[in-house]
Amino acid sequence: MTSLLAASFLLWPGAEAPKKTTWEDLILPLAPGAVVARGYHLSPPRRGEEQDVIFTARREAGPEGPAGRIELHVVDRGRWPGVRETKSFGVAYETPRSTAPNEDLEAVTQALRDAIDRNDTGLDPPSSIPLAAEPELPLLARVLGRLAGFRRIVVPALLALAMGLMGSLPRGDAFVAASLFGLGLVLRALHLDGPFVHDQDVQRLFTGSLPLGEILMGKGLEDRHPPLWFVVLHVACKFGGSEAIMRAPAAIAGALVAPAIVWGARLVRGRAGPLGAIAALLVAVSPGFVVHARQVSEIPLFGLLVVVTCALVARLAERPSRAARIGLTASTALLAWTYYLAPLVIAGVLLGLVAARKPLRNVALPIGVGAALGAPALVLLCVTVVRDHGAREVAERFPDLAWGNHAPIPMLLGLLGETMSCVGLGVPFLVGAAVMLALRAPRCVGPVVAAGAALVTAIGIALVAKVARVQTYYFVAVAPALAFALAVAPHRYVPTWVWSLLGSAALSLLFSLGAPRAHRTYVPDVDAFMPRFAALAASRPERRIVTVAHYDATLLAYYLQRAANAPAEWPRTEVSGEFVLDQAGRRILPLVQVHRMDDPSDEVARDHLLAAIAEGPTLVIERDAFVLAPVHDVIARCEVLIEAPSARLVSCGGDAR
Repeated sequence: MTSLLAASFLLWPGAEAPKKTTWEDLILPLAPGAVVARGYHLSPPRRGEEQDVIFTARREAGPEGPAGRIELHVVDRGRWPGVRETKSFGVAYETPRSTAPNEDLEAVTQALRDAIDRNDTGLDPPSSIPLAAEPELPLLARVLGRLAGFRRIVVPALLALAMGLMGSLPRGDAFVAASLFGLGLVLRALHLDGPFVHDQDVQRLFTGSLPLGEILMGKGLEDRHPPLWFVVLHVACKFGGSEAIMRAPAAIAGALVAPAIVWGARLVRGRAGPLGAIAALLVAVSPGFVVHARQVSEIPLFGLLVVVTCALVARLAERPSRAARIGLTASTALLAWTYYLAPLVIAGVLLGLVAARKPLRNVALPIGVGAALGAPALVLLCVTVVRDHGAREVAERFPDLAWGNHAPIPMLLGLLGETMSCVGLGVPFLVGAAVMLALRAPRCVGPVVAAGAALVTAIGIALVAKVARVQTYYFVAVAPALAFALAVAPHRYVPTWVWSLLGSAALSLLFSLGAPRAHRTYVPDVDAFMPRFAALAASRPERRIVTVAHYDATLLAYYLQRAANAPAEWPRTEVSGEFVLDQAGRRILPLVQVHRMDDPSDEVARDHLLAAIAEGPTLVIERDAFVLAPVHDVIARCEVLIEAPSARLVSCGGDAR
C-alpha cells in the first residue's frame, strides 16, 4: 500500500501551471499561413510519431516556381546528426515526404530554423511544448504526462513492488487479477470517444453493423479477417454506433489479458505468485498494448486467446485433464476464427513442445479438433492470400503505400521494434534465459511453449511478407505470450525473488528506454480532422464530395451519417465505386483505390475529378500523405474552405480546368 501511495504522489499533477510558450510563439515572426521562404506557406504544427513536431510548407505553382510541399521536423538537439540546430532543437526536412527542388528544401528549412533560434532560450523537448490549438489534456493524460525523468524508473518499480507483495499474500492471485483488471480497464477505457483516425476502424464498424447472415456468409467474408470479431461488433452495435461503444470490446479484452496471465501461471505452476503478478502488470500498463486495445481491433482478443492457449498446452503437457482438453479445443477454434495468425501460433506451441522433448499425444487431439472447427476460417485465409495478389503487385510498384513492400530482414527489424514498444528491451532477454533454464529443468514447459508461439509467429510474419499483405504491428497480438513466458519461468536454478527483481527492472526499462510516452495515447490526434470536415460539408450546398484517397471516403461516410442521425452502416456503392448516402443526401467519390493503382492512375484520377466538377460544384478532400500531381494542379485553383495540419477541404466550381 505504501508503494502505491508513493507512486500516486509522484504522478498526481499539482496546480495548473501558467500557460507555456507554444510552438506558434516559437516561430514568430513566422505564423501559420505566412510565407516562410520562396513562396512556401507554413501550415499549423502537429505532433509527430517520434516525440517531434512537424510543420508543412506548401507552394502552389506560380511565378516563384512549380508547386511543392516540404515536411519539416523539429526534434531534440543532437538526435539527428548533421542537421541544422538551435540551442535546444534540430530542424530538418524529410526527403520521402517532401516534393520540392533542393534549393527550396534548404531555404525553407533554414528560414524555419532561424525563426525558432531567435526565440529559443534553452527549452524542454519538443513533446513538452504545447500547440496553441491543443485542447486541455484530460486528467489521465496529465497524470501519465508526469511519468518523465526519474519517475519513469521509480514509479514502475513501485508498482512492481506493490504487485509483487500482493502476489505473495495467501490469496494474492485473486487480488492481483482483480487489481490488474481494474487498472488495465482504466488505462484502456477512459476517453474512448476520440474521433476515428484510421479507416479500418470504420470499415470494421460498418461490417459489424451488417446482419449476422451477411457477416458469416456475405460481405463480412470480403474483409481480410475472420468473422468472429465482426460478430462481437454486431452485438456492440445494439448499444449504438459511437466511437466509444465500438472501441469498448477491444478495451475490455485488452484489460483481461493481464488477469489471464495470472490465471495461466496459476494453472501451470499452482500459483502465480510475485513473478506472475509482475509479468501481468507489464501487460496491463504497457503503452504499446494500451494503444492497440483502444482501437476497433481484434488484436487484444487474439492476445487473450494466445495466453489461454499457451497456458492450456503447458498444463496438458504436465498434468492432463478433461477440462483442459475441452478448453484447448475451444481456444484453438477461437484463434482460427479471430485472426489469421492462428496457424503460426498453433505451429509455435507444437514446436515448443518438441523442443522441450514433451510428447504431443496429450495436445494433439484437442488441437486437431479445434483446428477442424476453425477450418472454414483457415480456408478464408487461403482465399485472402490469393485475393491479395493484385494488391501485392501494386505494393511492389508503389512501395510507399500503407502496407508497403517488405523484405524478410526489414520485417524482422520492424518486429523487433514492435516487441520493444510492447514489452521493452529486458523481457526478451529474460524470456531467453527462462527458456534455456526450462530446457534443463523437468516439468517446466511453459516458457518454451510461449516463446515458441512468439518466435514462430515473428518468423512467419517476416517470411510471408512477400506473399501476403502483413504489417509489423500484427505481432502485438502475440506479444503477451512473452509476458506469460516470464510469469512461468523455472525456479529450480534462479529463485523467485531474483526473477521478480529482474522483472521489475524490465518494467522500468520499458518506460525509460525508447517507449512511447504513456500520456500520448490520450492526446487528441491532429489527423482526426474528419468530424470537422464532415460537419462543414454537411452544411454546404454541394451534394458531391471527392476524396483523393479511398480511405478518406470511408471515414467521411461514417461522419456524414452521424451528422444526419442515420445508422452507421456500409453506404450504397455504385458500379463506379461512388458512395451514395441517401439519408445524408450526399455522394462520395474516391478517386483512387490504393490496392488497384497502376502507372497512369494519377491521370485517370484527374479526369474523374474534372468530370465530377463539370457536373456541378464539388467538395474535394486532399491529404498531404496522398498527393497526385495532376489532381493537385486542379485542386490548387479551388477555394480552400478549411485546413488541417495534414489535409484540406476545398470547393471546386464548374470552371476548374
